[in-house]
Amino acid sequence: MAAETGGGEDPYKVRLTPAFSVLVGGHRGGRLERTWFSHGDVAARRASLQATLEQVLRRLYGAASEHFAGTDAVYADVPPVMRLLTGRASGTDEMARRVAGRLDCDLHLISTDEEMAGEPGVKPRRGVVLGAQPAIGEETMRESVYHLRDDLALTFSDMLVAVWDGHEPHEVASGVGHMIRDAVRRRQGVILLYLHPERDTPQLLMLTAARVTDAALGRLEVMEVTPAALLSLFDPLELDSRRIDQWMERILCPFTPALDEDSTENRLIRRIDDQVGVAHYMVWWALWLLGVLRLTRRRRRPPGLWNWIRGSWMWLQAMLEPPARSQPSRVVELLCTDVRPEMRRHWLLNRIHAMFSALAMLDVPGALRALRPPPARGSRYNAVRPRPEREAGHPIREPAFEHFFNWSDEQASIFDARRKDDTWMIYYAAALAVFAAVAGALQVWPAAPGEVPYFWIAVEFVLLHFIVRRVLKARYRDHHGRWIRFRFLAEQLRYLRLGYPLLVIPETFSAPYWRPENRRPEGRPMELHSELESAELWVLQRLLVAEGMPQDRRGHVPYRMSEHNEAALEYIQDVLGEHRDYYRRSAHNLEMNHKYLHRLAFILFFSTFLVVTLHFFFHLPWSLFFTAFFPAWGAAIHGILAQNEVVRISAMSGQVWRQLSVLEESFALHKQVQADYEVEQTRWMRTEELRELVGAATHILSDANRYWRSLLRHNQADLPA
Repeated sequence: MAAETGGGEDPYKVRLTPAFSVLVGGHRGGRLERTWFSHGDVAARRASLQATLEQVLRRLYGAASEHFAGTDAVYADVPPVMRLLTGRASGTDEMARRVAGRLDCDLHLISTDEEMAGEPGVKPRRGVVLGAQPAIGEETMRESVYHLRDDLALTFSDMLVAVWDGHEPHEVASGVGHMIRDAVRRRQGVILLYLHPERDTPQLLMLTAARVTDAALGRLEVMEVTPAALLSLFDPLELDSRRIDQWMERILCPFTPALDEDSTENRLIRRIDDQVGVAHYMVWWALWLLGVLRLTRRRRRPPGLWNWIRGSWMWLQAMLEPPARSQPSRVVELLCTDVRPEMRRHWLLNRIHAMFSALAMLDVPGALRALRPPPARGSRYNAVRPRPEREAGHPIREPAFEHFFNWSDEQASIFDARRKDDTWMIYYAAALAVFAAVAGALQVWPAAPGEVPYFWIAVEFVLLHFIVRRVLKARYRDHHGRWIRFRFLAEQLRYLRLGYPLLVIPETFSAPYWRPENRRPEGRPMELHSELESAELWVLQRLLVAEGMPQDRRGHVPYRMSEHNEAALEYIQDVLGEHRDYYRRSAHNLEMNHKYLHRLAFILFFSTFLVVTLHFFFHLPWSLFFTAFFPAWGAAIHGILAQNEVVRISAMSGQVWRQLSVLEESFALHKQVQADYEVEQTRWMRTEELRELVGAATHILSDANRYWRSLLRHNQADLPA
């Protein structure tokens, strides 16, 4: 199933695949036999546990299906994918596999090295075997391998259903206990089938969202995690409880409030967007009074004067201090905004900007090319396809992120162009306003000598009005913020693709994206609200869950990760080379832009210096153009460079390019050492080395992206100094 559907090949439209994944984990058969089963009728307790597990899963899948219905604004109109993710061990995993055979869901399996015994009616759709082995000289695998498996399973799931007996030492030590703790840290939904020794049926407990506060998570991070500390975050659960539906809304549909057309936020935005200017308002009334509007489709009566004045005041306030959009609205805005009207509206300005930028670099052919329609950009994903000579060894089926990456990259490029166009127009308009002031002072034609230069006064007024309006509009439309958000989506997908064959998943795809917020409405008791903290994190994690774990390119199940070390190394080198070239081009282009614009500014200031020097010896009335307009023009160029942080971003791109080049050499050296020397290593040890190298690359790229976002987060459009 594709990670996004509904957009086809349209680069401006995407929809998420409706997919819901439940991870089932718990104790193995041996521990269940020793603890809970041994305190009563073994067969009855076993049947009760399996029946309860099946009831819980049916309830979760039913609730997920209900929430997917009617959400075609965000999700694709395709049958939802219900997934059960578990392991290959005995006990809880075995029960989950049997339940999957009776439920209409896809079974995905993940394990370290265990092989699953054949079970009637159970055929996994997808599976991953890490291929872990004990280190040389050791008989058992290290605990870190099991923690890695559980961490990956949580990353590819929405909710955890855990079978836990609570029999721990003072601190939680079992694998399922650590899994519950990690799920709570991520603020994932957790349902416990708690096995009390005195009860013949599991006790259902569910994580209470109101208790997963920042303070509670901080306590889990720095203090010992005891069974009592974990259980204090849970409350008893009935399967018909609304709490399950609330968790489904939190996980699958946090954007629901934004779809309400009558919400306070949507009404405010519509009111601001519908506000018309003075001339429009006067023409509207004139056409209404003359009866012209009654003959057309637009028969709505214009608002009264007082309502129009109130709306204008609201519009001005919104322009001066734009209202912050809520994160649910951000989700809808990210996935549903059609930017094509914006492209058509600003095509001419973008072409003029490109022409003047080329002229500033003394690139006349480039200026002429800028006036032509831009060529289609095509795919920027450059998906790695298996070459004929290594087709049999290519590790994975390329994940279905290509369309989503191209979409987010295209959106980011459009809003980046809008942001740069606005910056260029604002600063150059400021320089032209100085030119108009100088021309008026010198009474340049068409101003008549000896009279008030009304023409240049009008030109200066129009330019100043244009600057203020353009700044306010740019801040309200949030071109800068949209550029940051779409670029973040595209870059995170780059990093995910790099480590996907070896399951090196960036932290972004497991970070909590919501937090509890307790509100006390006036005159009413305290209410819990789940506040979405990051629309981008939610979208990225929905993409990863919808895609699921890697698949063997040849269709084999399971995908055996450690058996593809050489093929994975070649795949990673290809993707890493793409990243390196991207940052090399970025550093080169930004450096050239800075070089030519800095040279132009130097020429302007040097010309001013020459004219001022000549003015000591000659009376030059026109020297005011050089002493006022040229410095203003040079200051505009400096403002454009500073606003876009060209120097620092160029230096950052160059540094990342060099780091990736060194890392690529490290990969090549690693490959050569493996080929030339007899190194006593297990296959899993080589896989771990590769994962460490990929982790280093992901760390470099993530640090660069984090620095870039912090550098440009507050560089909104602003009035020239």
